[in-house]
Amino acid sequence: MKKILVCGAGGFIGGHLVNRLKADGHWVRGVDLKENEFGNANADEFILGDLRDPVVAKNAVKGMDEVYQLAADMGGAGYIFTGDHDADVMHNSAQINLNVLHLAKDGGIGRIFYSSSACIYPEHNQLDPDNPNC
Repeated sequence: MKKILVCGAGGFIGGHLVNRLKADGHWVRGVDLKENEFGNANADEFILGDLRDPVVAKNAVKGMDEVYQLAADMGGAGYIFTGDHDADVMHNSAQINLNVLHLAKDGGIGRIFYSSSACIYPEHNQLDPDNPNC
């Protein structure tokens, strides 16, 4: 049985990923700033914490075989689309990614899945449902 970490398990997609991995017979640890509010709180273990903190990231990654990195600074559309927080969003998400990657490498984790946030796409791509760029 693989031990798998889902970063961003408090979100909609992360929660569904936890459910799928559990259904496939894996032991799953979730980590997020918030608990899952979508009825997907099925992880074997859940760490409520900020992956920008290296101690939280170290505790989350420790002992895992695989990592699914979905965590990002989302903040909601009212936060993201103003343009006032772009540097903070980039810094926070980069810090999460660097912490998880560094600790996974040091921990000998052989498989990491990274999923980008839709927030990486310009607003005009996200407003047009027929735009193939998003």
